[in-house]
Amino acid sequence: MKHLSKSRLAAYAALGFSLSLLSFFLLDERIYHLTRVTDKDARDIWLVITDLGSSGWMAIVLISLWVTASILAWLRPENPRWKLLSRQSVFVFAAVALTGIFTMIVKGIVGRARPYLFDTEGPFGFDPFVFQSSYASWPSGHTTTAFAFAVAVVLLVPRLKYILIPLAIVAGYSRMAVNAHYLADVIMGTTIGIIGVILVYQWLAPKLKI
Repeated sequence: MKHLSKSRLAAYAALGFSLSLLSFFLLDERIYHLTRVTDKDARDIWLVITDLGSSGWMAIVLISLWVTASILAWLRPENPRWKLLSRQSVFVFAAVALTGIFTMIVKGIVGRARPYLFDTEGPFGFDPFVFQSSYASWPSGHTTTAFAFAVAVVLLVPRLKYILIPLAIVAGYSRMAVNAHYLADVIMGTTIGIIGVILVYQWLAPKLKI
């Protein structure tokens, strides 16, 4: 996956965008009624789950890991493992940050209304360039971040895919459950997270020697 050509990545990106567009026109309204959770107790659970896609805890973990690994690499220069771990944590942080920033810019430009404005805006409500949270539905930032983190780690430790990818999928679904995003938003967030991380890896891995 990490060695996919630019043309293949472009094809996958186009596929993700097309599926998102298809969902926008045909599925979002139907899926909205099926996935949103109205029961308070169940919603509270999904609100905890949705934090799997929060960049806050990822930044804390990755910065702490980088600091710890860098110190140990300095204290034990004979052990290359710590220097490698330090560089790997930089890659994962960069992958999550860059894809997240890209998504934030796109959603601000597009200005799609959130599902919690469904009664007044419906699934086709837009207010481009407003850069307000209530009009920042497409793409899903939490989904982008969840998949970016998962794929970045899996590129380094492939065996973790059986844990991290399912968690990223659950995080994406949770965004619909808590009425924060439509299916099209989640599909596009997934696409950006996966494609973006592979591009960052291809650019950064040779420089970091990971």
